[in-house]
Amino acid sequence: MPELSVDLDKLATHLKSKMEAEKLSVRAAAKAIGFGASTLSRLLQGNSNENVPDLANINKAAKWVGKSLADLSAPSKSKSSTIADVEVQLRALPGLAKPDVEALVAMVKATYQHAKKPRS
Repeated sequence: MPELSVDLDKLATHLKSKMEAEKLSVRAAAKAIGFGASTLSRLLQGNSNENVPDLANINKAAKWVGKSLADLSAPSKSKSSTIADVEVQLRALPGLAKPDVEALVAMVKATYQHAKKPRS
């Protein structure tokens, strides 16, 4: 299952904007969202906070500002990470002999290298 990465700075911006528009304190906004003021305070710090609330609370905050977690997703990984992810998935396929897996991995890597070459 792919890891979900939420841009907490983006969420914090939306939270601050809605709180300002509705003239809500941290305590009042937290109550409206359905969690404690300390959780909202951590979310308002964005990506700079190392003590990130759990995904359920992040989702509550996202819904409160009218966003989905997908709307708040962090920038995608680099292409090399994506190719590495494909390789992991190919190696995890059941019922394939090791030489066949190695051939598939080599084909994917070669195809990607060919596709990313500049065209004239």
